[in-house]
Amino acid sequence: MANQETDDPTPSSMSPALMLLPMAVAVGALAVGLVVGGGFAWLLKPAEQVEVQVMRDPTADELIGLCKPQVEEKVGELVEAQTRVSSLEADVKAKEARVAELEADMSKRAERGAAVSRELEQARSELASLRSELATALTQKAQIEQELQITVAKLQDTEVKLEEQKQLTDRAKEDALVNKYERFKNDAQLEICEKGGRKKMTNCREAVLAHLSNPQIRDKFSHCVRSGQAVPTVIEMTAKSSQLPDYSQWIDQEDKVTKDWYLQFCDPTLPESDGFLNEEHLPGTPDALPEAP
Repeated sequence: MANQETDDPTPSSMSPALMLLPMAVAVGALAVGLVVGGGFAWLLKPAEQVEVQVMRDPTADELIGLCKPQVEEKVGELVEAQTRVSSLEADVKAKEARVAELEADMSKRAERGAAVSRELEQARSELASLRSELATALTQKAQIEQELQITVAKLQDTEVKLEEQKQLTDRAKEDALVNKYERFKNDAQLEICEKGGRKKMTNCREAVLAHLSNPQIRDKFSHCVRSGQAVPTVIEMTAKSSQLPDYSQWIDQEDKVTKDWYLQFCDPTLPESDGFLNEEHLPGTPDALPEAP
């Protein structure tokens, strides 16, 4: 039986080029997809945000710094204007004297009348010019004085507002200090007086409040806040050792309510920061006891 020849190519009969053709087409399509996709991504990406500098109003200190050079400049202009006025006033007086002298000479020297007359007319013309310059200089001086007064007034107003703001800031800091002190006393009452009936709790809290309202304790608390250190706390000594940590003291070992409780303060040698009112003690505030549960 004769062998039938088939037209279908077999893998063995295909050339290497024909075998690589599908792979090449796939790679090409992938490359085209990446390029096109990248182009669309570049077109669709959000625009870079440009940071816009927002102008702000100058502070009071900055305003004073801006006004002081203006005041100095106006003072310099005023000095120059006064010098100019003084010089012109002297020139006017000298010229007036010369005019008077020439007028008197006119009556004494008739033979020189024509020459003296011409000199007199020239002197009168120069005098009129000097008087005009003096009037202009006086006007300029008055304007500079007015501008200087306005500039000084603005500077003084800015300084007053700055001082008022500083006082408000200082008072706010002092009020915050008072609030911290009151919170400290209330927290200490809740920490020490944990259990008991209404009467026992009330007596306990009154005792704690009386101890912590001591002026010396109050001043130590104030120093910790004003020097930027940690706010004082009350701590119970639970260890067998009775050695207190640095910068601490017992509340009152003789009182059974506060026995073994101590106050942890801060380094008393650190300086206090600016911005607080110069008061020896915290402002007096009413001591409100929290109701016993």
